[in-house]
Amino acid sequence: MKFKIMSAASLLVLTSVQTYATDVVDDTVKGKTYLQYEHNYKTEKRSHGDSIKLVHKTPDRWGFEVKFGMYPKAIDSAYQNYYGGSAGFVLSKTYKLNKKASLTPQFEIDFQSDSLQYLGGAKISYKLTPEWNTYFRYRYQFRDYASTDSYKTTNVDIGGTSTPITYLAKGNIGTHRLESGISYRGIENWTLQYILLYDYSDYTNSPKSCNSDGCTSLDYAQFNNKKGYLYSKFKIQYQGIKTVIPYFEIDQKSVSSTSNKEQAALKLGFNWYF
Repeated sequence: MKFKIMSAASLLVLTSVQTYATDVVDDTVKGKTYLQYEHNYKTEKRSHGDSIKLVHKTPDRWGFEVKFGMYPKAIDSAYQNYYGGSAGFVLSKTYKLNKKASLTPQFEIDFQSDSLQYLGGAKISYKLTPEWNTYFRYRYQFRDYASTDSYKTTNVDIGGTSTPITYLAKGNIGTHRLESGISYRGIENWTLQYILLYDYSDYTNSPKSCNSDGCTSLDYAQFNNKKGYLYSKFKIQYQGIKTVIPYFEIDQKSVSSTSNKEQAALKLGFNWYF
């Protein structure tokens, strides 16, 4: 399905928010702990997934988060036949610049089934009015694949002789990620958010594709044979329950790096404060 970018004019361009409730509820909140559960579904790939996060913010505005993800093996299969997952840790610190603005540096590490992923950056948040909040965030993401899975061996014809060579088949990936948007809290017990993101990714080393005729360098692409990808998210939360905040989110996702086909990622979850 073609999932078009929501225009800033139609939604007044809401804030860029990761699915963490620290961004969703209040980035300057002190001394809060919550558990987040989320179920997601990708419409074109028909794949389900589940994630669990435990987040704590100290009174002096340090943030700590541990998270886990699980993925069923079959399409259209939820809560069964889990075959893989991920785990991660996030560390952040919020500095109050004045009554309306704050700065939050952040570092994250994710353990994937085939790689390690590091993210570092910072976010500037600004309170426009009692109902409107905005922020801008930059992060750099580095995905490091396990060396045992990155190299392959094949025979290449060199001067008429078949010669075995070992080459780098899977390259590490570096991504510059920009986020921007706004959130609205003018409806009692409800929060609406829109995020606009831009990723620019490329290999940080030089992977190749080799066969008996020789080797060629690989070019990285993440959407429509391009290194850059502009996409968006929209999220709605209900805050009328004292300790539980349910939410629904719809994300724009690429289906293939070689086409312009996109899909929706539907997410339903809650944050439980204690």
